[in-house]
Amino acid sequence: MSPGRALALVTLPLLILAGCAPQPLRPVDSWEEHLARVAALETWYLSGQLGVRLPDNSGSARLRWQQTQDDFRIDLSGPFGQGRTLIQGRPGAVTLQQGGEEPLQASSAEELLWLATEWQVPVEELRYWVRGIPSPEQPIQQLKRNREGLLAELQQGGWHLQYSNYTLVDNRWHLPRRIVAQHEDARLTLVIHTWSAS
Repeated sequence: MSPGRALALVTLPLLILAGCAPQPLRPVDSWEEHLARVAALETWYLSGQLGVRLPDNSGSARLRWQQTQDDFRIDLSGPFGQGRTLIQGRPGAVTLQQGGEEPLQASSAEELLWLATEWQVPVEELRYWVRGIPSPEQPIQQLKRNREGLLAELQQGGWHLQYSNYTLVDNRWHLPRRIVAQHEDARLTLVIHTWSAS
């Protein structure tokens, strides 16, 4: 085999992979338009990996989150070796189920997670934060945008969030693929593998 042919066979897969690599995102037209577009997105699904680091406990779980307007379903698989946790809710009624245990019920996801884990997790704000926009329910202490005009850092409700690696979904919504959220000694890292929206 000639050296030129051998080089072609070696570099062809690399060129194919390079062609499949994600293209750089174009900047958003304006922050206000982006904010309004993503805030209006009420039906979406994501799947990924959630890592939690606490002073006395750390671990990770596979995460699937389905949001349909105010109704949601959060499915965590394998958190801290505890198997599957399913949280389903609508305004005023939230249920948490873990394998082999009686379901827990509460009026909000925040209350339910506190009862189950003693974690203070702002689930209502997370609904916005996970889409890369601030929650309208809390004042903003700090907000920084990246060169594409998307959220890079947010300080809100006592949490500091850092965003990176956005993706363009259905050529309409710029949504984040990696979020790191910190509050006091707690650190959450969400790496999103799949987004779908409608």
